[in-house]
Amino acid sequence: MLGRFGPKKADHPSIGNPCPACHRVFQEGDYTTLIPVGPGDDPEAQKQAILGKTYNAVALEVHWECVDPNIHQ
Repeated sequence: MLGRFGPKKADHPSIGNPCPACHRVFQEGDYTTLIPVGPGDDPEAQKQAILGKTYNAVALEVHWECVDPNIHQ
């Protein structure tokens, strides 16, 4: 289950950045979520992932409505 974050405030650091799913920029009032994509290049996170343990994942911020509705459940 993904978390829904928002609405974004005007001073949020991702305002103006493009959503990797739809390429529209994040704006004040948007709701977003984070999509974990894996351990990235951190050797310790990679090791934890391989062992099936908890690790800090690299994540992509996307608009809430850009995520498949079946994932929201």
